[in-house]
Amino acid sequence: MKKILIFLFFIVNLVAKAQGFELKDKHLLKYYALTNEAENKIIINDLTGANNLYKEAFKEFKYPHAKDLQNSMNVGLKTKDLETAYKSYQILKCLGQNFSDNFLAENFKDSKNFKTVPCKNTIDLKYKKNLDSLYKIDQYYRKLSNGNYQAYKKELTKNDSIASTSLLKLIQKKGFPNEYNIGLASSDNMFYQNFYFIIWHQLASNLYSSQKVNFSDEIVKALNKGKIRPDIAGQLFDLNNATNNYSFFKIYQFSINNGKIDCCYISEAILPEKRAAKVSIKINEINRKRKLIGLSTTEEEVRKNIFFLNNKDYVFTSISIEGFQLKNDSDAENMKKYLIKLNDITH
Repeated sequence: MKKILIFLFFIVNLVAKAQGFELKDKHLLKYYALTNEAENKIIINDLTGANNLYKEAFKEFKYPHAKDLQNSMNVGLKTKDLETAYKSYQILKCLGQNFSDNFLAENFKDSKNFKTVPCKNTIDLKYKKNLDSLYKIDQYYRKLSNGNYQAYKKELTKNDSIASTSLLKLIQKKGFPNEYNIGLASSDNMFYQNFYFIIWHQLASNLYSSQKVNFSDEIVKALNKGKIRPDIAGQLFDLNNATNNYSFFKIYQFSINNGKIDCCYISEAILPEKRAAKVSIKINEINRKRKLIGLSTTEEEVRKNIFFLNNKDYVFTSISIEGFQLKNDSDAENMKKYLIKLNDITH
């Protein structure tokens, strides 16, 4: 009886935890609704509409994410709203974004006419240094293994434990880090911070290094303070909890042993008429959960990802292309029966 009660307590606690992944701040919800719609406008080339939506969004949230600032800047430049573009450019500079030496001269020839606003954020160099050192620990044996993680399983387990527990202590002491206090120097061109990989590697289904820390509680807090983007939060929730709650449509490419790369494909379920009843139920449930944390639908997300493949000026979500390493063409062709080549559909 005691074992049953313990099991039931575990299940109830797990369900309660899963249901707690929600963005409750009304201003942030409005901000994400506006930026999501701005991205939809960009895709259909309604840049004036997107520009107006970004202006409205930045009134709702004083610390817009770098991706939104970049998109707003590019939209402002293309619509000749240079004053708005310059505001976003200034904030990105304050966050440590690198621009080419001639970027200012080429895009803001009359920059002296625009109001210069002092940076409102301060980069905590010590915090950033600590995070970078933990990332080096996280990556050391992964790089050394050259992909053969099994050969370094013991070392990976030890280093992942050190990196994850130390990161948790840092977050609990100093707050969840983001671009406004650690800058953009340790992020990629999708504004994905290096320390996110430490959280990533605490995935519940890790075969090489068992989970030491589940960061979901800290991510929820950060989400409600606007310190992490919903798309990244959703990805990390899924990894830390072995779920598929926030994404359905992925872009695939195939790599055959002869080195040939064949990209890009997507599930035929992107077309509503191709969805089985169970698939429709799954997609509807994913969209319900996505909405709770400020995300657009999974269908909208994949359209943005498809757009991004040929439009690198903009950043919408942390896109990743899932690859399959196959022995021969016939294996690839069997998988492609349920996929659609992206250049074969209107998107």
